[in-house]
Amino acid sequence: MKFILTIDTEGDNQWDHGKDLTTENIRYIPRFQELCNKFSVKPVYLVTSEVCNDSFARKIFYDFSHNGLAEIGTHLHSWTTPPFLDRDGFRFNDRQHIYASELPEELLDEKLQYLTAQIESAFGKKPTSFRSGRYGFNEAVARSLIKNDYLIDSSVTPYTDWSTNKGLIEGRGGPNFLERTPEPFLYEHNKKYLVEIPVTIMPTIFPLNRFRTFAGHYFRNVDQSLSLRILRQILFRNQPLWLRPFDWVGVSLLGKLLNEAAYYDLPYIVMMFHSSELMPGCSMYWKDQEAIEKLYSLLTGFFSMLSQRNIDSITLSEAAREYIQNYSLKKNEMKLELI
Repeated sequence: MKFILTIDTEGDNQWDHGKDLTTENIRYIPRFQELCNKFSVKPVYLVTSEVCNDSFARKIFYDFSHNGLAEIGTHLHSWTTPPFLDRDGFRFNDRQHIYASELPEELLDEKLQYLTAQIESAFGKKPTSFRSGRYGFNEAVARSLIKNDYLIDSSVTPYTDWSTNKGLIEGRGGPNFLERTPEPFLYEHNKKYLVEIPVTIMPTIFPLNRFRTFAGHYFRNVDQSLSLRILRQILFRNQPLWLRPFDWVGVSLLGKLLNEAAYYDLPYIVMMFHSSELMPGCSMYWKDQEAIEKLYSLLTGFFSMLSQRNIDSITLSEAAREYIQNYSLKKNEMKLELI
């Protein structure tokens, strides 16, 4: 099992509709990178269009990337990435923050091509890893990524359903990942592959953590069933558990996720959070400097646990190349057995 740390690296005020976006939170990343360096963790900074326009971001991320300390990937916010259309939902920072999975495929391709070129120009390397803003991912997004030579996506959030969260007011909402588990898998298009390594989200409480059929039934129906909602209040609060730092999460709770990942023999675990969470008061989760110190204490404890368990760090693109290589080896072995 290997550890992948992903940071959705974006503006400070994503929900200030119609306003210019600021990127002050990027000034707080060097301290975080120093912590990662201390534990030989290589983060993946998945950057938005507005981050590419920040001169401080261009300097630090270029250095991190070219010194082998981090990977710079792509984070597509449809509402801040050109081109835009003069229609509700398609303007810059529109009140309707449209999912990439709702975009017409031609516009999706144009936005992805623009952002890919923007990142390459800003940071000196063409990105090959991706996460969609608001986790707006489907097979159309996968096809567009493959066409643009991406290796890997990490937008899938297992056991979660975003369809009640609207992008376009009259749209179908976000994707439904209730049937997905944390295991990696492949998309194929025109004989090319895109690796999907989901964010690590798993139940950690019995029997949800041991009976996936029951877990699937529970997560599909809990919001509609009174008896299941009672179970949630009594037994299954905060389930499934995300591998991400919240103010109510302790190191021991993250350790339970590691245990579950080991039980299911996951080859990779993926932590995510947002760059804005590193800046005091820029996130609802970490509201002041005292809270930020708590965040750093949590991350330090978790990184120490990874080190103690000999769980190494790997970037998304490194994991993709490794996964495809292993997949190809297995296919060749199967062919030999058939012969």
